[in-house]
Amino acid sequence: MRSLFLAWRYLWTRSGQSTAMVLGVTIALYLPMVTHQLVDEFDRTISARADSTPLVIGPKGSRFDLVLHGLYFRARNNGTVPNGEYKKLQQLEIGEVIPLHSKFTCQGFPVVGTRKDYFHFRNLKIRQGKSMQILGDCELGAAVATKLGLRPGDTLLTDRENLFDLAGEYPLKLNITTVLAPSDTADDTAIFVSLKTAWIIEGIWHGHDPSLDHNGTSPKLVKKHLEITEENVDSFHPHGDPETFPLTAMLVRPESKKAQALLLAHYQDHPSLQVLKSPDVMSELMYMVLRVSDFLDAHHSLVTLAMGALLALIIALTRRLRTRELETLTLLGCRKGLQWTMQITELAIVLIIAIICAWGLTSLTVHYAASYVSSLAG
Repeated sequence: MRSLFLAWRYLWTRSGQSTAMVLGVTIALYLPMVTHQLVDEFDRTISARADSTPLVIGPKGSRFDLVLHGLYFRARNNGTVPNGEYKKLQQLEIGEVIPLHSKFTCQGFPVVGTRKDYFHFRNLKIRQGKSMQILGDCELGAAVATKLGLRPGDTLLTDRENLFDLAGEYPLKLNITTVLAPSDTADDTAIFVSLKTAWIIEGIWHGHDPSLDHNGTSPKLVKKHLEITEENVDSFHPHGDPETFPLTAMLVRPESKKAQALLLAHYQDHPSLQVLKSPDVMSELMYMVLRVSDFLDAHHSLVTLAMGALLALIIALTRRLRTRELETLTLLGCRKGLQWTMQITELAIVLIIAIICAWGLTSLTVHYAASYVSSLAG
């Protein structure tokens, strides 16, 4: 107890030096701890979303792009899936099949065309408003509503793919009917519409609005966007064969292992489509992430080694500076053993405080970064 009291009093009277030592050790411990925690959180989040979506069907190409597109709406596919393929899978009754159409954006957020089954598939709840009912309605993810400051009853315009294409399709004014409850997944950063609304944005579905013809003037110079109202909603209709209408991916949750095996075999030799196991693809992606984590671990080890060497140098210099102090303690009857115990206790106090600080900072970082990590991977 005497050594603890003396060590504490020494560190307290030299607060600047003690703080510098604690901060140095804290940083050396914090970096590897927070890296591992964030990687574990990332792994847990993407694994949970991939496990809930066993199979993703889409155009042949990059496996990573297809799975990331199906799960997070981020990557762009180079091809499409015909709507007729979705109809065929529905008739097979192999499990839950969810179509996706995600080619456009609105204020930078992905616009996802799908069916209402998707919200049950992802267990998404409504926080405000009611489900979309007619063409042009949309449901906002929680993060989108918060960032844009929107609520049910407001409207927003889709982004044009090419601002310089005057002959291109009109942006569509979407009517917000719902704000979804936060889910800490990629769904929070998406805007959901019906498939028909997505096809309207793409120009496959058309409507007839008398205001587009103004005394013979080019309608592109009169109307800046397309708006679906109660007056013109019935005029919207498709052009072409509905079987060929494009989807960008399909999410499948087979009802049994047999159904999954049959589906994998069915698409094995398909000329333009592929079916992927989401958990396997994401595990491969996480393997690459962990390879980067191993590199960071090596870097953190060097940082820790350098910090340990610096700490040893500080202790050695401190002993030389404390020579007269230690001599005085000896004259006062303090044994050499007690002096060494006091110095070891000083180091132990610094390490314990640094470990507590590093653990606290790691917990705070993971807590506040969890939603951000989930939005990236969730």
